[in-house]
Amino acid sequence: MLVHGIHGMIRKGTNRKSGRFAFGHSPIARIVVALTLFGMAFSYGASKKEDGPNGHKLVPVAAGEFTLGEKDHARNPLHVVKLHTFKISDTETTNAQFVVFVKETGYVTDAERLKNAKVFREGMADWAWVTKEDANWRQPMGADGFKAEEMLEHPVTQISGADAEAYCKWVGGRLPTLDEWEIAARAGVQSKWPWGDKFIAGRANIWNGKTHKKETDADRFIYTAPVRSYAPNAWGLYDVIGNVFEYCSDLPKGETGRMRSTIAGRGGSWWCSKGTCSAFNLVDIGQMTRRGSLSNQGFRVVFGGGEKPAK
Repeated sequence: MLVHGIHGMIRKGTNRKSGRFAFGHSPIARIVVALTLFGMAFSYGASKKEDGPNGHKLVPVAAGEFTLGEKDHARNPLHVVKLHTFKISDTETTNAQFVVFVKETGYVTDAERLKNAKVFREGMADWAWVTKEDANWRQPMGADGFKAEEMLEHPVTQISGADAEAYCKWVGGRLPTLDEWEIAARAGVQSKWPWGDKFIAGRANIWNGKTHKKETDADRFIYTAPVRSYAPNAWGLYDVIGNVFEYCSDLPKGETGRMRSTIAGRGGSWWCSKGTCSAFNLVDIGQMTRRGSLSNQGFRVVFGGGEKPAK
């Protein structure tokens, strides 16, 4: 992967309000970056994608038997699963896609109804999330922050598990199971990250600062990044590590009694760091309140499929 080579072509922006960083204005730089990203996707042998509803690009995952988890892991021990074929969106659901859903249905999210959204900004102490009644998917950081309409290609956030399920139902799909997510995210590898067993800064959008008082520019973004900002995995899925946690439809074995109140999430997020939430990998499983909403939670959609227990 050539992510580190891209850094020299990128101009760091100063928009601390939104946390966005911008590419250099040179047309040549933009072309080179685009070709580099294309080359990374091609070199990974990405599966041929299909057009899905509401602009989703779908990656087909063939039926088969898969080894998942990690030996002696408390919530995701090593196990074998057989799955039918399914299709999964190649990116996290974007603000642009959620806008269409809301316009067509009039849907009101939990954060808008319950006024319970939690927000985190650079400069706050680790884990010091605060509730902001005016934060929701339209303005993830609150009324004084950036607006979703300004960041249409970023993943939609401040979405509860129930909101994500409502969107999936409307679009004709569903949330992935924990195993489906891991199969698609791994894309055939057994390592802890899509590129190997050592995390490499700059290959995914996480928090690289020693604390949350100050972020570095190692991955070019403070908060969410536009989908497809980093190289995909071997099957063409973007952001399986970092950017936003991705909801799943089930819980680990032995925890299903909490399904009504709790929802799982995978892959980590822009907020995750080595010193706090270290779940930005292919093994760990996060969780949160099903009706809760955070500025680092999102989801992707699955179509078809269905699990069969391994024999």
